[in-house]
Amino acid sequence: MTAPPPDPLDEAIAARRAQDPLVGARIGAEEISRRLLKAMASDRGVHVESLLAVCGALAGQACQAGVRARSRAAGLAELSGLHVVGTGDGGSCLVGEGLVQALFNDPYSTWGLAAGAAQQAGCTALPEATALWRHGMEHLGQGDFGVPQVPDVHQPSPESLQSLPSLWPALRPLARRFCPDAVEWPILFGLVAQKAITMGREVIDPCLALRIVMDTAIAGAMVVLPQAPEPASDP
Repeated sequence: MTAPPPDPLDEAIAARRAQDPLVGARIGAEEISRRLLKAMASDRGVHVESLLAVCGALAGQACQAGVRARSRAAGLAELSGLHVVGTGDGGSCLVGEGLVQALFNDPYSTWGLAAGAAQQAGCTALPEATALWRHGMEHLGQGDFGVPQVPDVHQPSPESLQSLPSLWPALRPLARRFCPDAVEWPILFGLVAQKAITMGREVIDPCLALRIVMDTAIAGAMVVLPQAPEPASDP
């Protein structure tokens, strides 16, 4: 059986990685952003708050996937350093320093990328990162877990939040194509969230946009991903 010819885009990304290690994340963010915009468009356009929530949640889920991939690459158990916490609604979530690091402290953290875009869009009163994480922890298992703390008029649609469990597995193969090493996925999806904040700056206060992204990112990072272990990089 003849192997399919190599894809020119894949070859171009591979060739540029030596000069730009983030080339896959950058190009992947463009492609995933385009697909999300197309999927979420209606006859009235794209509901910006829903887009921000989806992008934030995906960034959080990517943070968890990246932490798990880093553990596998180090020869550790996939959930090494993470703790499964039972919630009052009978479910479970993950917490741990690795998630905090990916969300807030890594060089290309979700917080760093999103807050930078919000500041560039005009936000002058950034929320405290520790307060954001604490809010997420305090609301584990409650009905408002993952619901952005913004005025009702700026809430994402319930349908967009309900779509999240199916979005992550649908987008993982595309993320893997652009970033074979899952450790890069938080950067890719952080850039997607960053783009959403920039695109929405004429529609929503960038401080509110940042809050939507981070509240949903924190919840997305904590929710246990329904995925089988996979290698940190493809052969």
